Amino acid sequence: MPEEADPEVVGSPHGAARRRTYRYRGLAVAVGIGLVLGVAGGIAAHAVWPDESPATDKPPAAAGTVASEAETIRAAMLKQKRVGVGVLAREGGDPDFFTGRARLELRDAATAHAETHVLYDMGEGHAWYPPEIVLIGNRAAITPAKEMTGPAYGRDGAFRTVSDANAAATNDVPLHNALEARWLAEPAHLVALLDGATRVSTRRAGAGDTRTLTGSTPLRVLGADAVAGRLYRPYAAANPGGTVRFTLTVNSRDLPGTLKTEVPSLPDEDIFSVEYRRWGKGAPITRLPGAAQ
Repeated sequence: MPEEADPEVVGSPHGAARRRTYRYRGLAVAVGIGLVLGVAGGIAAHAVWPDESPATDKPPAAAGTVASEAETIRAAMLKQKRVGVGVLAREGGDPDFFTGRARLELRDAATAHAETHVLYDMGEGHAWYPPEIVLIGNRAAITPAKEMTGPAYGRDGAFRTVSDANAAATNDVPLHNALEARWLAEPAHLVALLDGATRVSTRRAGAGDTRTLTGSTPLRVLGADAVAGRLYRPYAAANPGGTVRFTLTVNSRDLPGTLKTEVPSLPDEDIFSVEYRRWGKGAPITRLPGAAQ
């Protein structure tokens, strides 16, 4: 399947479009990215935030320093090529809530392939048959919800392909959540937050193995970003004067550990959490056998 640039998001189940009612919105929708094989229970990802160990604070960094930090982190991520993540989007009870796990292949500064499984309900009494959604560029290959995948089932079963995932996601909540989870975790999101920040402070824990960056970035800046705008454009349209607050932890190898963002959204705010794990692990993410080129 060829690489494609993602076009502008032309609508979303989120943001201003939340007033729309979906048939399956009554269920808690959960997205897991990563090839989770032969599991019969729900997926839950819980971000691990910095402990309260003694730390030292540094004054807000200058713009040049922040840009250098962003480039250092992006380069470290791309060098690893692959990563698994846990994602928690919004609060439980929010109709747009989802939680899950992810596996990304980082192709370049603006491109990430993803393997996804979408869990439609975390409650009791519901069988777990998540559709598998493989995202390559703006194309998606979606295995039907009741088609189990993995070594015991094979990967050549029935699935459909979507040539324009962004457009289709306007009326497809699982597909939109899969895209949104990728947008949250990819390097371009972190770079946009740091490069566009009006204020960033750094806090080092213990002997300096982990540093925590906290800051704020205007929604209008994020909404205008070529890559991160796919996530933030609906929020920026609804609240152009808003500011996103973020907390990012980075280890001694300049690799992200956790990311938390707080995004203004009526009536309160949407909170997103990402936990990065298994850097450099896993096989390449490719199109499903028989999928359209």
